[in-house]
Amino acid sequence: MRKSILSRLQGYRYEHSLGVERAAIMLAEKYGEDPEKAGTAGILHDITKYLSPQEQLNLCGKYGIIPCTVEKSEPKMLHGKTAAAIARAEYHMPEDICDAIACHTTGKNHMTLLDKILYLADYIEETRDFPGVDKARELAQIDIDSALLYCYDQTLTELVARGKLIHSDTIAAYNDMIRQGVSWRDK
Repeated sequence: MRKSILSRLQGYRYEHSLGVERAAIMLAEKYGEDPEKAGTAGILHDITKYLSPQEQLNLCGKYGIIPCTVEKSEPKMLHGKTAAAIARAEYHMPEDICDAIACHTTGKNHMTLLDKILYLADYIEETRDFPGVDKARELAQIDIDSALLYCYDQTLTELVARGKLIHSDTIAAYNDMIRQGVSWRDK
């Protein structure tokens, strides 16, 4: 199965997915999640990322995914949901892995530990190199929720600066962390 999954990935996406797998395993071991589940989610999370917008929308039709307005405007956002559908249909992955894959791009309200691990692993894996990633890596070693909130802060700031639409799930995820009293600024 691993060979089949990796055969769908090329170039940077291949290296990135292996990096997410390693980061997810490390975070799972640190925070008490099943490392095998986390690693599997890491390998599968971007298996449809290379698809064109039309191919993403075609998969949505095939698997009954109804894109929201933001996803219709930014079809690349759909790769989490389409990758989850492929993981479920073709690789027979359990729902918790599929759910983590589905929300790895946007986050969501009431994320499970596996959801948080995959989102964070995708953000901090070793091939990532952008302003703020080192702080995210540092926070990931201290507190997963603080690290997650930091990632949301950075993502929202970037999207606003670029004049991009913001997915309602990202806002819900951010608000959920704030309601829980999570902070990263004092870490």
